[in-house]
Amino acid sequence: MHQENAHHEVRALLKALPRRRPNHDLSLALQIAASKEASRRQKWANAPALLVRLNNRFELWKANMMRPLALPCAGGIAAAVLVFAMFIQIHPVRANSLMDDRPTALYTEPAAKTLAPFEPPTADAEIEVSIDELGRIADYRVVDGNPKLNLEVRRSVERTLLFTEFTPATSFGQAIPSKLRLTLRRGASAITVKG
Repeated sequence: MHQENAHHEVRALLKALPRRRPNHDLSLALQIAASKEASRRQKWANAPALLVRLNNRFELWKANMMRPLALPCAGGIAAAVLVFAMFIQIHPVRANSLMDDRPTALYTEPAAKTLAPFEPPTADAEIEVSIDELGRIADYRVVDGNPKLNLEVRRSVERTLLFTEFTPATSFGQAIPSKLRLTLRRGASAITVKG
């Protein structure tokens, strides 16, 4: 009973308090907060709407990120193209650069160092000479011309080859055995050497 009286007393005191109206700004802030919460709950309610919303946010983010970078990037690309075009005009690329390639010293052809004096042969002949690593003749054979040269021409060719000095071919600086072609012309006072 005592508790019941206390409740009645508190109730009476509360009713006796003056009623205050809420501040207009507070009321408006509460309505805005409630509206935002309702909108947020509705946003996440269905998947297609969510995907559209996420896409819109991504597009907005992309536009905001790319706009400050677009002008510097475009300017950089334009400057690079301009410099490249100027460089190409000053230093044209040669398509036939391999044609002017100089051989390296990795391999050198054999050559005739000194030619022996000889009487001109009476017939044309092309002879392939095998040279050892010291530059001496190891063997020879008739490649083009009359294979059965008469004895006099054959002896003239052999005398010429016997007294001719050769420089052997080299590979990586080392002398190696090689072959050389000599063309003897009828009535000529010299021989033509082909590596």
